Amino acid sequence: MSLLKIDVEKVSQLLIEVSDEIILPRHKKLDLSDIKEKDFGELTTVADMESESFLSQRLCDLLPGSHVIGEEASYKRNDLFNLLNNDSPVWIIDPIDGTHNFTKGSDIFAVIIALVISGNTLAGWIYEPISKKIAHGEQGSGAYINHKKVELVINKSAHKYDGTAANYLYDIVKQDELQIGEVNKPTCAGHEYIQLLESIISFTAYTRLRPWDHVAGSFLISESGGVSALVDRREYNSMTTEGNLLSALDYDIWNHIVSLIEKNN
Repeated sequence: MSLLKIDVEKVSQLLIEVSDEIILPRHKKLDLSDIKEKDFGELTTVADMESESFLSQRLCDLLPGSHVIGEEASYKRNDLFNLLNNDSPVWIIDPIDGTHNFTKGSDIFAVIIALVISGNTLAGWIYEPISKKIAHGEQGSGAYINHKKVELVINKSAHKYDGTAANYLYDIVKQDELQIGEVNKPTCAGHEYIQLLESIISFTAYTRLRPWDHVAGSFLISESGGVSALVDRREYNSMTTEGNLLSALDYDIWNHIVSLIEKNN
């Protein structure tokens, strides 16, 4: 990471700046004309599009020669994913993770950025504009929330694991009433990864692997000493498009969830 001479704090400041100048002024103030529907019920807003444009320009200025894969741009240009195959640095941006929440006036949404080269994640950031929590980390340096190093905590006295699980994985993990506690379906991956980094929940399980949702979060969990990998035990990276991604506070929890999934498949 140091070879690229990236100022991690400058990226963090960009997240705060885009939130303060573009996202928060529109929070709970969107008109119907500000919201558009994409395929499969996906939504985008004027705040998503303007935030992605702002971040794309500023991040490329920060790292000359880098490229951007943003959620909004990739909707129109599928060829952008080819950038992941070359050896140039690529910023992966989710300008507003949890757009459905944002359009409803919910406070649960985030801005996510990852920096990758040839599928290898070098750094990641997740910022929640309402709580002002920012999680960030560089390869080999651990993960931090608001400059405090993340130390994952497993409550050994607790007999049940709480978490987030998507689609059919939700139904599977809920069957284990002895060791699985409260399970919610995902609404904002960025928020859920921060919950995991704060040891509020024990696991997250996702079935739809869009890079802007998961590359930064998976990276930060691994950097903090947790486990994040596909349930078929393959490594997850920015070029992974299929499979189920499971992240957990430690290997015992991760393996328990995988065992539940394998037993029910």
